[in-house]
Amino acid sequence: MKTQRVARGTVTVDAIEEAALRIADSEGLEALNMRRLAGDLGVGVMTLYGYVRTKDELIERITERAIAELTIPQTGTWTERLEQLFGNLRALLLAHPAVLYADAARPLSGPGALQSADAALGALRAGGLDGEQAVTALSTLIAYTFGSAMFRLHQRADDHQDYSKHIRGVDPDELPNVAAVTPHLLSRGSEAEFRVGLRLIIDGLARQAEGTS
Repeated sequence: MKTQRVARGTVTVDAIEEAALRIADSEGLEALNMRRLAGDLGVGVMTLYGYVRTKDELIERITERAIAELTIPQTGTWTERLEQLFGNLRALLLAHPAVLYADAARPLSGPGALQSADAALGALRAGGLDGEQAVTALSTLIAYTFGSAMFRLHQRADDHQDYSKHIRGVDPDELPNVAAVTPHLLSRGSEAEFRVGLRLIIDGLARQAEGTS
């Protein structure tokens, strides 16, 4: 990875967050620590503590920085807004896996995450779902979107070749259904597949809303 060397005394909060996000996205949160970050920035470790106190605080900052890139749709029907919002969220998670890693450790609750949740809940409530229904729907949409992004990220890893090899090598007499749909299983995780699944969820929510109106 290319490091970002800066002159001593010129490091900024922006540079710290950018470098930390780059490390976490490419190598995971376990690779992010003050010593590694200081080395990438070309400053002493103690210099960083003048800007950020703990690793937890640093993680909160970089996830907020990433989530700030999420585009929240302002127009369209409530179902269209949901479809666009969660499509944008999946794209963000693929661009910034650090958000996925951070949420797995502790649910995100910063201003950016809450603003996104508020937009989704607003669309769901506008569609006619009550408080409990809207929260359940939000949880379902988040779980599906995060799960799809995580699977896609695993596909990029070298060990995904083992998955492909095992799928191709199944015995059709033992696993006839897996063998029958092997090409489709090997194409899992695509943007097209995600969009179909998302549409199924939202269509189901629309039918639920019609039943409660």
